[in-house]
Amino acid sequence: MSPPSMASSPSPSVFTSLLRWLRLKIYQYEVTFALYMLTPTEKFIFNSLVLAFLSLFITAAYIYLPDHVASIYGHVHYYFTADVSMIKEYIPSPSSILQGSSAGPATGALNVVYESIQGAASTAGLDEL
Repeated sequence: MSPPSMASSPSPSVFTSLLRWLRLKIYQYEVTFALYMLTPTEKFIFNSLVLAFLSLFITAAYIYLPDHVASIYGHVHYYFTADVSMIKEYIPSPSSILQGSSAGPATGALNVVYESIQGAASTAGLDEL
């Protein structure tokens, strides 16, 4: 007597499994946001807005998040070590702000304010401004 043969069904291919998983995720997305009751035009508009907001969010995170994290790290480092050298990298000095500003009527007033602050700081013994 021979051993009973196992009736094995052919396993689905990787492509079929991926396609089935993708269809399930699309179905879950449509049911979660109630897109199944919209017309194709309304679905297109909604999905376009979601894609636009998502791409703007990812772009903003890619551009601004590293500087923000570095700034937070500088502040946390300062809070724990009281070392001002790290925080100076991320906070612009008044002179760099004035140099970056365009020449106009406000520049003269800013220079006067900056010089008076510098004078007050030097008399107070705070030469690092």
